[in-house]
Amino acid sequence: MLPDIDNREDCPMCKKFSRGPCGEHFTKWLACTDANPGKNDSGEPLHLTRCSDFAEKLAVCLDEHVAYYSTNDDTDDAVDDNEDAEARDGELKDAWKKFVTEMEDAIQTGKYSLLPFPHNIQPKMEVRLSTHTGAAFFKPEHNKQPILAVYILDDSSNVIAAASREDMYMNNHPGCVIQFKILEGMKSATCRAIYDTDGEDDVVIYTRSMLVPIGASNVTKE
Repeated sequence: MLPDIDNREDCPMCKKFSRGPCGEHFTKWLACTDANPGKNDSGEPLHLTRCSDFAEKLAVCLDEHVAYYSTNDDTDDAVDDNEDAEARDGELKDAWKKFVTEMEDAIQTGKYSLLPFPHNIQPKMEVRLSTHTGAAFFKPEHNKQPILAVYILDDSSNVIAAASREDMYMNNHPGCVIQFKILEGMKSATCRAIYDTDGEDDVVIYTRSMLVPIGASNVTKE
């Protein structure tokens, strides 16, 4: 157990995520990232590879408890009204779908640029056949500008995951992760990310697609 996790100045979100249904997963992931600082010979943060199992379990848990962690309340009070929690969860998903629709429409009209990820910030994408889940790991910054939001599309352009910087990023722990489900019949996943442009008018959306391994999409249904 990490000492005094609620009062860590380098991790303002620790108090929130160390509690509730995903608290144990978060604490194990945080301990692993603390134990693996620095980068490997290729410049990739060590915790992205050494802590990937903890990160995936945490991402799956957070995905299953979106309503609980969408509240800004840091007290020990749990969300005990299931109907209200489900309503907030639905509103959050609708808001993300609207956001993604606006982004995709802007790409189609040429208002926003769609480009491949530069090599130095190309996300790492993984698929686990055993759990029928995938995860995408993003660099938190590009040209010293922070990541703002990411979303994942299936091969039919349906939104299967979306998150803001605050949902994925912990101070002093490089790397951002978003988890997604592998749906029945899904053949590919496309991740898109938006980084801050420091006041520039042209919005650039970076994109990368990956094929889903055969067998990963044979069970999970939505």
